[in-house]
Amino acid sequence: MIYNFELEKQLLAGLIKEPDTLAEISNFIGNSDFYSKQSSLHSTIFRVIQQAINSGDEIDEVIIAQRVNDVGLSFEDNLNPSDYIKSLALRKVPDGNTLKTAKELKKYSIRREILESSQDIVKKMKNMASEASYRHIIEAADNIYNSRINLYEMGNDIPENIYEDMEDLIEDRGNNPVTEFGMMGPHEKVNDIYGSLLRPGNITVIVARSGVGKTNFCMDYTTKVSLKYDIPVLHFDNGEMSKEELIMRQCAALSGVSMHLLESGKWRQAGKEVVDKVRSVWPKIKNLKFYYYNVGGMDVDSMVNTLKRFYYSKVGRGNQMVFSFDYIKTTSENIANKSEWQVVGEMVDKFKKCVQKEVLHDGNPVIPMITSVQSNRYGITNNRNSQNIVDDESIVSLSDRITQFCSHMFILRNKTADEMETEGGRFGTHKLINVKSRHLGSDIAGAIEPVRIGDALRKNAINLDFNNFNITERGDLRDIARMLDGEEELDTDGVQETIPEFDQF
Repeated sequence: MIYNFELEKQLLAGLIKEPDTLAEISNFIGNSDFYSKQSSLHSTIFRVIQQAINSGDEIDEVIIAQRVNDVGLSFEDNLNPSDYIKSLALRKVPDGNTLKTAKELKKYSIRREILESSQDIVKKMKNMASEASYRHIIEAADNIYNSRINLYEMGNDIPENIYEDMEDLIEDRGNNPVTEFGMMGPHEKVNDIYGSLLRPGNITVIVARSGVGKTNFCMDYTTKVSLKYDIPVLHFDNGEMSKEELIMRQCAALSGVSMHLLESGKWRQAGKEVVDKVRSVWPKIKNLKFYYYNVGGMDVDSMVNTLKRFYYSKVGRGNQMVFSFDYIKTTSENIANKSEWQVVGEMVDKFKKCVQKEVLHDGNPVIPMITSVQSNRYGITNNRNSQNIVDDESIVSLSDRITQFCSHMFILRNKTADEMETEGGRFGTHKLINVKSRHLGSDIAGAIEPVRIGDALRKNAINLDFNNFNITERGDLRDIARMLDGEEELDTDGVQETIPEFDQF
């Protein structure tokens, strides 16, 4: 069954009796949700009621009937709209039942949308040229089906008094404390200071110069999160890295065997210990829920459709996943009448809309996104002296649009020569510096209080060690300050120097 006239009558009767309830349903119920193949009467009545309410007019059956007559439509069986609307007004409708009725009616509308989408796909496939590529075939189906996906979620998009249930919310949270907001990554300092970088609907951006390791960081981070929570990761690559290279990098990171030995195939001749290391990580890699997709040359609409299709078909509604995109730059959409910042701006806006407004469960976002972007050359000096390095959002290419759409933004850079001399290798090879945080972790002081290094006050930073595509945390700037002051030394006991240990997850 694809329609239910009794539900339609009940909803209209409820609106006549309680016009204020329109505000509860107007974000997901419209004219098209009333079945009109046999008669447009119900959709016409709804439109008239909606217009009257929005205009602040009085609502009763006489006024509604007159306005329906004024539309000038002819109805089947010489139906008298006045008599019909009067019968609706006389219906018994339980108080406060309109929202429930609207949700039930929406199910029938969804069925019709799915049926129509399926029929459109059949027509499209029959008329498609025989030389069409796999991608064109799939994208055509995506464009038809996913164009209606947002209709299947009934989010709370209407203005509301957010404090109405304040006491219940806070009391309930007090009775049921939350230990994690979103999924926690593999770096304890990052978790403590900045909280989860992977809250559903949030977008984390890693900014770095080419060759610094932003791809390595995102891959390492999402891989370890996938292992910890046993959830899928969808990784979009813009065409700069093949799936073979990705496999080699993950194998190198997990085994501790050099990338050169793996890529050249000489690992087989490097001795039993190396061979055992490589083969020992194969089960872990094969069990990873890590999905790779080359989006080089694709427009952003096709990317978004691919993300939606993956979530609904592979992950399932309400389940967790992570979306990783390497990296934000201009695409095939870059046309002559658009500047680079316009193209990228539209791109990031569509991804933001997808993870925050379109892919929902019970009205809430479910997908966190982590991505990267190239930095410009501002602040990168020839001598690479730490005092001359600029660690703020001014180095972010297209910074206005990028900064606006993200929840977290970090700069990732190599340590300068004087930083390596001062700190030594024990504090790693890279720094991760936060430039924007929409939320923080338990260690708020670590995020907002400057750190004194000698005579200078500096923004706190996380120390990371990049070793053969494996990334480990080596404390923050406060640890370095304590070491330089001779107060204490950084505890590096148990830190894996080569082979990471994932069994803890």
